[in-house]
Amino acid sequence: MIVNGNTVRSRLLSAREAARLMGLKDSYLLPERYNDAYHLAGDGVVVPVVSHLAKHIFSVVVEVNRAVLPLAKAA
Repeated sequence: MIVNGNTVRSRLLSAREAARLMGLKDSYLLPERYNDAYHLAGDGVVVPVVSHLAKHIFSVVVEVNRAVLPLAKAA
């Protein structure tokens, strides 16, 4: 957001900003065209986010299913 007096407007992220948000280092060479670079960042996953999901959601679902599945097999 850009605030200039009473005017508030937004701007697009730069390709480098998008890459940083996705965890790419500044040394990572991005495609020259903005759209290509932006798509590259958008097609990625952020490793810390995936790790958090795996620890706090996926592993919990697996453990719950392990506890429930033996009951389902007996029925």
